[in-house]
Amino acid sequence: MARSRIMVIATFLMLFALVTSAHAGIATYSGYDVGAIAPGANSTAAAASFDAAAPGDAIITFESSPLGSFASLTPAPGVTLTGTDFFSSNQTIRNVTDCGNALCGNNTTLGGSHFLYVFGGTATFTFASPINSFGAYFGGLQIDGVNLSFTDAGGAQQVLLPTPDFNSGGFAFVGFTDTSAFSSVTFNALNDFISVDDVRYPASARVPEPATLLLLGSGLAGLAGLAWRKN
Repeated sequence: MARSRIMVIATFLMLFALVTSAHAGIATYSGYDVGAIAPGANSTAAAASFDAAAPGDAIITFESSPLGSFASLTPAPGVTLTGTDFFSSNQTIRNVTDCGNALCGNNTTLGGSHFLYVFGGTATFTFASPINSFGAYFGGLQIDGVNLSFTDAGGAQQVLLPTPDFNSGGFAFVGFTDTSAFSSVTFNALNDFISVDDVRYPASARVPEPATLLLLGSGLAGLAGLAWRKN
């Protein structure tokens, strides 16, 4: 009996170690401005800390994304955005809010107006190349339990950054880095109505534009021609 109890305890400790190690490589950066209708001191400071930890990240501002609903959107090369709202309808890109208080999110891009509006439900960012950092501004937060989730390279499901219960609404920046690469991030808004803007992700995940590929191909062809003449 004693031996079996020891084996059970040892197994539990081993499983606990595996779960702990799965989270060991994750660093989070979050700041919340309760009751705010725009990024405040806390969320801005969190964004700055994240940017310092993941320098050179590309930023999706949604300024070039068409307004209206979408089933699948490409907000940047190599990035696909999908999801459905609280009523199983498409999510939308907006440039206006439903109200002027902290319960409604809005644009955070300086000089811009577009933002992703998550009308409850989920929004998933999928990347053509694996990434190891992700962050964004979230506005109109009200319900406790809103979260980001992703599957790491080891196949483990990670659920991060549950928001505090704002009640009266608020704004936040949440981001994370992970030593384990991942290919998609899902934002689960539950039945809260939230804006998402200025999404950060590694620039290395970008797929070159066709014009860039053509230019690269021309350059390689030129180098090949020079080498042939030299020979």
